[in-house]
Amino acid sequence: MQWVLITIFVLLCSGLIAILGVKFEDFINALQSHKKNTLSDDLKTLTGSPPKSFFARQSYEIEKLLKATGRENKFQIIKRISFLLFAGGVIIALLLDNVFMVPILGIGLSLAPVWYIRSTAGVYRKHLAEELETAISIITTSYLRTEDILRAVKENLPFINPPVKGTFEAFVAEAEMINANLTSALNTMKMKIPNRIFHEWCNTLIQCQSDRTMKYTLSVTVQKFSDLRVVQSDLEAILSAPKREAITMMFLVISNVPLLYILNKDWFHALVFTTPGKIAMALCTAIILFSLSRIMKLSQPVEYKG
Repeated sequence: MQWVLITIFVLLCSGLIAILGVKFEDFINALQSHKKNTLSDDLKTLTGSPPKSFFARQSYEIEKLLKATGRENKFQIIKRISFLLFAGGVIIALLLDNVFMVPILGIGLSLAPVWYIRSTAGVYRKHLAEELETAISIITTSYLRTEDILRAVKENLPFINPPVKGTFEAFVAEAEMINANLTSALNTMKMKIPNRIFHEWCNTLIQCQSDRTMKYTLSVTVQKFSDLRVVQSDLEAILSAPKREAITMMFLVISNVPLLYILNKDWFHALVFTTPGKIAMALCTAIILFSLSRIMKLSQPVEYKG
């Protein structure tokens, strides 16, 4: 009977929202603070510092990850999905008749898109670093021989793969047809790829336009990709066993609930229908969601911070 009442409540809310013409953005604006920004807040925004508010910080992280992977237009869709998942988590907790799990499931499920985007962004950054390493390595070899960066890029374009090939093609097109100033073209190319080692490589190339002896430092910059790959491989090897054990323990904790129903129904009813049992389930759910969040954060690829 309870799920019928919840369904009726959801339908009534949907009808009122449709009649009153309330938009999704209205909910987002209502959740956000209308406090006037101080000079310190504006400075943090300009320097890229994340907001202090939990929801604002998650929104900032989603926007930053989408921008890094070229999917800025999906930001509003992701926010809608997070809101719907939050509502779904609240409804599931109410169907389980466990009020302690309402905020936990609501917030936990709303963070699922963040974890997915973080995972795909990590895969994208790793692939980007691999292709960048190959591209700038062969271009550097050609540049050391010719001392002409435009020629070095052009003769190696057939050997460069996406997603970095388009950036180098745009560099050649700009240098040949739009702007003959190689320094300006290199600066434009640098800002198209979010990678610190690539930025350092481009900065060295810019210095090479006025001092040819700087070209010998390009190989040192390229070597940083190899060093980063070795560190990433070692880190994955170290974390693989703890991650496997953590996921196994989560599975065992979740599987214990239906297992109790089979082994001892009195224990199952005490866990599901009594107040101490509901609190225990809520705590276990919170720990599982927190552990998943930490696993996702530790699984991110290593980034160069030089």
